[in-house]
Amino acid sequence: MSIQTADLCDDNRDKNIQVLSAKFKNYGGLKQFSGEIVTVKLDKSNWRLLEMLRDESGKGKIVVVDNAQQFFGVVGDKLMAFARNNNWKAIILNGYVRDIDETKNINVGLYAIGTCPLRNFEITDSQRDIELNFEGVTFNNGDYIYADNDGVIVTKSKLH
Repeated sequence: MSIQTADLCDDNRDKNIQVLSAKFKNYGGLKQFSGEIVTVKLDKSNWRLLEMLRDESGKGKIVVVDNAQQFFGVVGDKLMAFARNNNWKAIILNGYVRDIDETKNINVGLYAIGTCPLRNFEITDSQRDIELNFEGVTFNNGDYIYADNDGVIVTKSKLH
């Protein structure tokens, strides 16, 4: 199904549509996607995200990750391969990615604010299924994301 975020915004003016900042860029291979949100809050470490992408079926869902823009590469080619293998549609990351020469060839969306080759090896706490807020957008489990080359929009209800 073709997704056009501009048309979705025009056709749903009566809905509360949030738009993610244009500073987020897609480093994944999937350029157009939509799905239901699952949230994860990380404290430096990506271990909880790794386990989730590796061990759970995403069933076309999108994981929204808040790493508070800490300067570490949180998602790279290995996590993207786990996401693809377990049917996650995309990852939206308030943080940095790495291995982008490989991630752009994996058929999963990957929006982040930039790249950083450094990884954090500490195992730290994380939280899942909580409300996240970054860049003026609120993300909750069960909300919907629609994305294409124009950007990323977030809604409380399914638009199509």
